[in-house]
Amino acid sequence: MYLVIVGGGKVGAPLASSLINEGHEVFVLDNNPDTVAHLQRELGMIATIGDATSVRALEHAGAARAGAIIATTNSDEDNLAACQLAKSNFDVPRTIAVAHSPENAELFDLTGVDLVVSATDLVLSNLATALPAHPLIRLMPIADRTQELVAIKLPAAGTAVGHTISGLRLPYGTKIVLIITADGHSKTPDADALIEAEDEIIALSPTNSTTELWELLTELR
Repeated sequence: MYLVIVGGGKVGAPLASSLINEGHEVFVLDNNPDTVAHLQRELGMIATIGDATSVRALEHAGAARAGAIIATTNSDEDNLAACQLAKSNFDVPRTIAVAHSPENAELFDLTGVDLVVSATDLVLSNLATALPAHPLIRLMPIADRTQELVAIKLPAAGTAVGHTISGLRLPYGTKIVLIITADGHSKTPDADALIEAEDEIIALSPTNSTTELWELLTELR
């Protein structure tokens, strides 16, 4: 597919490289001569200097035969304008735009951009992926800091769920001191206590074994 990318910066350049590697024919339009020169050195003559809010520049980039236009500049206004011009003047079948401001994402939808990529949503999504769903909470160091009191919430699909405490291979020196159930009740952590989904385990752990304990209790099936 022939694709026109508007903006060859931090988003547009790696996107162009990836799409070329996937076998697409790509052309990049950018108004910065240094950016265009860099793209030409790295990827070949697939970029030109031009303002994507100009019909003539889009025409020169081959918008008339493009299967899609992807607007990735740092300006929401330019991204929106490029998509609207591509639709109205060249009948590009699919328009995709990055919206840096959350307020503008809805506007892009209302004005007919086919796919709106919210920069804010991307950041939040990456953060959610990077941060553990069941974090380790260090409550208190004990004595000379060789031990610590920690809280770990078990995932519903954890391998520890369904086992008794005696059935867990806890790191040496670890002692479970309290179990708090998903509905907020506490239960005595005796040897026969059953571990259930979404239980929160309060444990006294040797500091050098805490990570091992977290991995054991949050491992998924």
